Amino acid sequence: MHISHNEIYVDITGVLLAGGKSRRMGVDKALIKVDGRSMYSKSLDLLRQYFRTVYIAGDRPDLAFDGVAVIPDIYPGSPLGGIYTGLYSAQTNWVFVAPCDMPYPDPRILEMLVSRRNDFDAAVPLTPGGYEPVFALYHKRCLNLMEEMLQRKQYRIYDFYRRINISCLEWHQMPDDWERALMNINSPEQLNLLEEQRI
Repeated sequence: MHISHNEIYVDITGVLLAGGKSRRMGVDKALIKVDGRSMYSKSLDLLRQYFRTVYIAGDRPDLAFDGVAVIPDIYPGSPLGGIYTGLYSAQTNWVFVAPCDMPYPDPRILEMLVSRRNDFDAAVPLTPGGYEPVFALYHKRCLNLMEEMLQRKQYRIYDFYRRINISCLEWHQMPDDWERALMNINSPEQLNLLEEQRI
């Protein structure tokens, strides 16, 4: 894995989002192996390389190990709730979130997002298909609005984005293989397609 520096970002907490139910997949996505390694461990390893403190947000005590605490979601059932849990629990002002179903998380995109955090509430990849909210950076300034939405059972992150100061990392600014890097595996069909591409 390419790491362009030895810096550990002490002002950012890494948060692995693991609160999903894997309904479309039918089996636990986090534990599915790609290239011989579980998907959750790939994102977790990336976070641990960059951030001194890393949490797992979601009711997944089975994923805990030494130095990485698991925090059940305060508002279960949505990515917005997982991001809120990470922000609420962090001792830092910033959190970087990554999902447990991303087989090829890219450190270059992480670094690009972190470099854009000044004066913004969030830094998020933006592709032709829309935002990628679960591989992104958020500030504690977002907490009050997130809580307000979650209490009203409003879970659409795009609605949340319209109300904050967001820095967009657009697809044409990312490395050429950004589509592979930001791919989420949510269904058996997507997993099969990934397997075919690797043959």
